[in-house]
Amino acid sequence: MQPIMAGDAIPFIRDVLQIASSIAVIMVAIAALIGMRLGAGGKRVQLDIDLQVLDVGNAGEMVGELVVTPQNMGFRPQKLYHLFLEVRPSRHVVGAGAAVVPVTNLIGAEDHPIMLAPAVRRVLTWTFEVQREERLLRATALINISRWLAPDIVTSLSQKHFWQFGPDAPLHLAGV
Repeated sequence: MQPIMAGDAIPFIRDVLQIASSIAVIMVAIAALIGMRLGAGGKRVQLDIDLQVLDVGNAGEMVGELVVTPQNMGFRPQKLYHLFLEVRPSRHVVGAGAAVVPVTNLIGAEDHPIMLAPAVRRVLTWTFEVQREERLLRATALINISRWLAPDIVTSLSQKHFWQFGPDAPLHLAGV
């Protein structure tokens, strides 16, 4: 058996380092793929909201139509257990009164969750009566991913009440 000289080990070390760097690149690619599949990073659900107030013709009778559009922007399907809505006079109106539509969860306890496949957009409408003449209304919608909450537990969709939704709240908040 011949002794190994320092010059003879260099090609072997170079080959081992090339193999190790190739394995590292493959591991980073696998980690990035897993991160994308799990929805890591970026928005997962985008929520658009539109409020229209319609005059139905009779004196003082008005109807509001709220269109809420959740869209899955992630790479995996999403289950929405909560879609809270609230319509109230704007803060900018002098003497703004109580909510026109108090906090309502569109997904009831007995309903199935809303399933959104990747890149799917779903349009939901909510119609309500406007009892009094309002000049400026503010609609708020909130999606939450924690346990199901009854509407009477949630008193308002303002930021000071977010503690009611648990540690992972809110997933998304939108307003018009």
